[in-house]
Amino acid sequence: MRACRVAVQLAVMTIASVASAQSHLELNLFGSSSSASFGFGIHTHRHHRVVVPAPVYVQPAQVYVQPAPVYVQPPVYVQPPAVYQAPPVVMAPPPMVEAPPVVAPAPVVVAPAPVVVQPPAPVVVQTPRPVVTRTVTVAQPERPALIGLKYTPGLSGVFTSTSNSVGLAGARFTHSLGLEARLSRWFALRSDVELRNGSRSFDVIGAKVWLAGADWSVKPYLSASLSGSTSDSRPNALVVGVVGAGGVDIFFGKHFFLEVEVRYRVLPDACCSDVPQLTGVAGAGVAFF
Repeated sequence: MRACRVAVQLAVMTIASVASAQSHLELNLFGSSSSASFGFGIHTHRHHRVVVPAPVYVQPAQVYVQPAPVYVQPPVYVQPPAVYQAPPVVMAPPPMVEAPPVVAPAPVVVAPAPVVVQPPAPVVVQTPRPVVTRTVTVAQPERPALIGLKYTPGLSGVFTSTSNSVGLAGARFTHSLGLEARLSRWFALRSDVELRNGSRSFDVIGAKVWLAGADWSVKPYLSASLSGSTSDSRPNALVVGVVGAGGVDIFFGKHFFLEVEVRYRVLPDACCSDVPQLTGVAGAGVAFF
């Protein structure tokens, strides 16, 4: 570096000396310690011309930076834990024991038991008996015919009762005609007319109830009716009363029957003393529908 600087300075001085012979020369040197660049200027006062030489660049010195030392820490040695090994246990061999003598057992002969094979018992298969279903039709009792007509003649009289005897005063022959509407086997509506010598009775509204089973041929009954009576002694008077009756019907099939009946008539007091109170009739009838 110093040699270069000296060479540059000598060159500048040579050029300055040449220029001083021709004109007044001003020499300016400039430089710096960090770079090796130098320059000069020549000012000619005669001609007012300034010559600036081209700058000369000198490559700066290379700076070497020493790297910092790298220290590598050696591995840490860790001593493994001590392993304690127990000494081997030496077992003393068992004492020798003399084995007892081996006695062979006597051979056992097992005779096979006799096998008795019994024939299988016969299997009895019972065949189920067929079930016979029989439909038994129970005949319903036949309802009596709807409309019944009857004729029952008999005797009528005034019922008398004393402390010594009971009798029928003024008995006379009676003709009785009747009509029945049989609504069921137990119930019927009835209407009757009694024709007597000197008086008449009309039982127009009545009810009849049978007291026996529906399928019986002999059926007792009770009845009650509203009655109106007239008498020859009072031809324009109608006396209203009530008549009760009890009797028995004997059926022969659906269309024919017999009837026996006793009637008792209740009339107002002091009226129609000639109208019989007690009547007994017996007759037959026929039914339709």
